[in-house]
Amino acid sequence: MIFLRCRPECYSCLEKLAERTARGAGGDRQALKAGLAFLEANFDYRRIPTILAGEIQRVIRKEAKNPDPFAAIKEKEMPLGRMLAEKYALPREASLEEAVAFAAKGNSLDFFLELDLMEKEMAKPVEFVRNDVPQLLSLLEGEGEREKTIIFCADNAGECYFDLPLYRKLSRWGKVYYAAKDSPVQNDLTVADLGRSGIAHLFDRVVSTGSDTPGLDPALCSPRFLELLKEADLVVAKGMGNYETIPEMSLQVPVFLILKAKCQPVASDLGVPLNSYVAVLMKP
Repeated sequence: MIFLRCRPECYSCLEKLAERTARGAGGDRQALKAGLAFLEANFDYRRIPTILAGEIQRVIRKEAKNPDPFAAIKEKEMPLGRMLAEKYALPREASLEEAVAFAAKGNSLDFFLELDLMEKEMAKPVEFVRNDVPQLLSLLEGEGEREKTIIFCADNAGECYFDLPLYRKLSRWGKVYYAAKDSPVQNDLTVADLGRSGIAHLFDRVVSTGSDTPGLDPALCSPRFLELLKEADLVVAKGMGNYETIPEMSLQVPVFLILKAKCQPVASDLGVPLNSYVAVLMKP
C-alpha cells in the first residue's frame, strides 16, 4: 500500500523549511543555496515529504557547520509549552480519551505563530474528526492482565509536557518507552532536549530513535530502536512526520497516530478538513 507522497504544494513548503533552517543556522547563504539545490535535484512525486525534509536539513546543517539551527526556537518553545500545559492541566483522574486529546492539543504548538494566536488556538477544545480512542482502549484491555510493551514516539520539543499525562495513562497497561530523536532536526524533541525539560525524570523509560530525521526513517534508526519496535505490542506516535513515515515501515503491531492535520496534503490523505485533530488506530 502506498501512503502519502510529495504533491505540488510540498515544494514551496520545503523551500520555506530550507529558508528557516538556513536562517537558524546563521543566515548562511551558501548553506541555503546548497539546500535549495538539493531540493530541486531530489523533489519527486514518489518521495515522502518528511524524508526529503530531513535530507535537505542535513545538507544545510553540514554546509553551515551548525548542528542545531532550531536551538534558539526550542529554547523559547519548551518553556512556552510548559506554561501552556500547566495552564490547561488535566486532573490525575482524567480518562484515556482526555489524555489523548491533551496530547493532541500539544500538537498545536507552533512557534512560528504569534503568541496570542497560539494561545487562542490552545484554548479551544480538541474535537477529533477521526476518533479511534475506543478501539485503542479495547486493544489495551483486550488481553487481560498481560503487560504490554508500548513505544511512544514524540514530536516537537514543547509537546513533551502535553505527552506526560498520556504516557502515565498508558503505563497502566505495561512498559512505555518515550522515544525522542538522537540528534537535532528542526524543532523535534531530542533526548538531550528532554533532559533539559525539567520533567525527564517523570518518564520512566526514555529511548533514542538513533536518528536525526523528522518522523522515523528505518534506514537511519539505530538497530536497538528497530529491535525495540519489533518487540512492541503497540506504537503510539505524534505529529505529521510520524504519520507520513511509520505506516511505510509495515510494522507488525498496531500503530496509534495522534496529530493535527496542519497541511492540505496530510488533511486530504486522511480525508479530513485542514487543521482537524485525528486519533487513528492502524492495525497490521
